[in-house]
Parts: sequence; C-alpha cells; structure tokens
Amino acid sequence: MKRRQCLQLGALASLPAWAQRGFDTPPPPGPARPLRWPALERASLPNGLEIWVARKPGGLPLVTALLQVGAGSLHDPAGKAGLAELTLAVMAKGARRGDETMDAADLAYAAESLGSALDIEVLPDCARLALTVGTARLEEAVNLLADVACRPTLLAAELERSRAQALDALTLSLADAPLLAGELAQRLFWGETPRGRLATRASLARLRGDDLLACHRQLLRPDSSRLILAGDVELAEAVELAEAFFADWPAARQPLPALPMLSPQPLAPALVLDLPGVDHGAGHCAVLLAAPGPALGVDAAPAQVAQAVLGQGYSSRLNQELRIKRGLSYGSSSQAEALPGAGCWRLGAQTRPERAAEVAQLMRAELLRLAREPVPEAELAARQAALLGELGRAPDTSAGLALLVAEQARQGRGQQALADWSAALRAVRPAQLQALAGALWRPEALRCVVVGDLKGARVEEELRRQWPGAWLLRAQELDLGSRTLRKGA
Repeated sequence: MKRRQCLQLGALASLPAWAQRGFDTPPPPGPARPLRWPALERASLPNGLEIWVARKPGGLPLVTALLQVGAGSLHDPAGKAGLAELTLAVMAKGARRGDETMDAADLAYAAESLGSALDIEVLPDCARLALTVGTARLEEAVNLLADVACRPTLLAAELERSRAQALDALTLSLADAPLLAGELAQRLFWGETPRGRLATRASLARLRGDDLLACHRQLLRPDSSRLILAGDVELAEAVELAEAFFADWPAARQPLPALPMLSPQPLAPALVLDLPGVDHGAGHCAVLLAAPGPALGVDAAPAQVAQAVLGQGYSSRLNQELRIKRGLSYGSSSQAEALPGAGCWRLGAQTRPERAAEVAQLMRAELLRLAREPVPEAELAARQAALLGELGRAPDTSAGLALLVAEQARQGRGQQALADWSAALRAVRPAQLQALAGALWRPEALRCVVVGDLKGARVEEELRRQWPGAWLLRAQELDLGSRTLRKGA
C-alpha cells in the first residue's frame, strides 16, 4: 500500500504545477500569440473597379466573392427613404446575360446550383453582394455577381413584389420592440439628416421605376466598387475573372455623388413608446441608449476597445451591472457606427417595464464613468484579449475574411491594414479611453428610447428625471416620417 502511494505521489509530482493544484482549476493563460493575417493583394481594371484578394491556401477549397458598391442609404433622396435597399432587392430579381434574360427564379436557381445563396446587405454608405462557393465554381459565382450588378432588368412587376415584401417587413418591425427601438433611436439621434430618414409606407409608395434606374445608373459603377475574393484564390486568377466579367461595365460619365457629412440633429432627449401586446419572454421592454461616436476615418481603435469594455461579451461592464449583479436583463448589446462627419453608439438591453428607467440610468452611468475613471489595466487587458480573439476568429471562414477585408476597405485602410489594426487595438491605453469618453459623452448628448408594453408602469415620469422633455407616445400615434413622430403633426 505504501509503495502504491509513493508511486502515485511520484506521478503527481511529474505533472505540471497547475495540474497538481487539481484538475478543476484551469491553467493560467499563456503568452499572447501574434495574429497571422492573410496577405492582401490589390489590382484594378481600367474602368476603375478595384480587386482585393485575401489568399488563404491550404484550408477548405472555398472562396467568398463579395462585391462592395457605393449604393448606400445615405444617398436616398429626401422623401424617398428606402430607395437603395429596394433597388438592390429588385436587382436580384432579374438580369441579362448576353441575349438571355434571367428572372428571379433563374437567379435563385443559379446561386443554389453553386451551393450558395446571394446575400445582399445595404449599409448607409455602401452595399454588398456576396456568394460563397467551392473553388471550382468561382468563375460562375463572379459571372453571377456581374450579371446582377451590371445588367439588372429592374422590371416593374418585380418592383411591386419587392415593395410588397418591404411593406410586410415594415409592418412586422413596428410590432417588434427591439427592432422598433433601434429604428426610433436612429430617428431620435440623427433627426432630419439623411441617416435619420427611415423608410415608411409613404416613402416606399413614392418609389417608381425611374427612381431605381437613376439609383443604379448613378451609384452602381465600377469607380466606386470593389471585388473582394477571400479564400483559396490567387491575384492573377482574380484579375482574369474581373476582366472577363466586369471589363465591359462602363465607367460613369458624371462624378460620383458625394456622401453627406453628418451631424446629429436630435429630435428629443428621450422617447417612451407604449406598445401594448408585445411579449418577448422575460423582458417586455427594449431600452436603448444612443450616444455620439467617432466619424469614419478617425482613429477607431480606442472606440472599438471602449465598446468591448462597455457592452461586448459576458464580462463587459453592462452585462456585469444589468445581468450578473442585478438580474435586470438576460444580456446587453453594444453597436458602433462610424459615418462621414460623425458616428453613433447604441447600447441596448431588454427588461421588465417597471425596471426600464433603472436600466437606462445604469447604462448612462456606465457610459459616463469611462470619462471619470481610467479603466484598470487588468480589465483593459482582458477586454482587449477578448476583442482580439474575436477578430482573430473572423478569418476562420472565407465569408468572415471577406467581410473583414470589406470593412477595412470601407474604413480606407491600406494593404497592411489587418496587422496594423490588431496592433492598434492591443496598444490602446486607459488614458485614450478616458479622453475619448470625455470628448464624446456628455450627459446632454445622450438619447434614450424605451419601447414595450408598459402595463401601467410609470416609465415616462422616472425617465424625465434623467432626460427632461422626454416624449411619450402610444403605438397608434406613431409616424416614423414625422418630425415629432406623431401622426398628423
């Protein structure tokens, strides 16, 4: 027995120190490993189309082909909000290839036969069309992107079908507390600027075929577009494909319309919308806080780290305060949007109606605390590690890598952007976060939105102590196109 015990002790002594403390104790973190990014290579066609390649050999034989074009919602004319999104939707419903015309079913079948689907995303300053396919089907995928982007039919019948779908989606969003809170926060913060104009039933009804044709002619053009290929592909092949399918995309004769330089024009300090009948499980109220953010082109690293400290991940400050300490919400969120001239942050959570004002106050307090107190080094290091880990996982898939490259291109960063960006995030210090918060987040610059079935809760009275002049609206009074958000005003 003694000999067996000695053997066991000897075996234990040979284990690492962390294992000797018990197998339930996790090992300490090792030294940070440098992130290894695929090299970015670039070329261009005579018509102005940029070609970006992020080569990722040796993995799965997949490639994501992403076309980023300049047709963003900020270009929507006054009174015609929703034009860019409707134009992109109708483009995907019909296109010409040589002497043949492909309708919506043909295009859907063409994408599905490649083992993919055509993903379309419209952002404020650009739009993206993407397909992920096996390497052997890349030529067909690029051909399909070119058909949709360069040669859409924009048929009247497809316009009406897409308009009906957009109206249905709008109706659903007006009954969804978190979605509606996001729309209202955008409207409340940006006001009558191009970013504050939301698609409504009235604005969608105004759109005609000529509007879609003008949008396509003015904004979908090679000199404001990038073809991004990410995955198992080389630059020479990418250039050959671009020349085969995009070389005849004619360069525009008129200068590209400039994006508007934005500045917030808030409509009110805060808004409470009573939305009877909405039920989202344990949280019947959506609470959003909108705050100024850095503009596009400004050093974004401190803002990205501040976002991670505040509301990104389980260990973020908002999640600690709202979920872990007080049980007010199942979680929180943080989103940052950088646009020409200005940006916007949105902090959000869902909670019970009677606790909505308390959640709003806690979110506001955490935001303002960043300016008063430096973030402790240990907390900062942990949040940077989480942020860099998430960033490092993005290239694990070709689609994630393509989106990462597209965002770097949108931000105007150069060829070494990915390595420089991760280094910049790691280099952010507490003083930079404090300076950022002090410059952007003054109490009078913050806007709050609460949407939900209030069930008699006195949210408005409590919220007005923090935001004097807060508006109270009933669901039946709401008009997203009005300056007061009220029908008939």
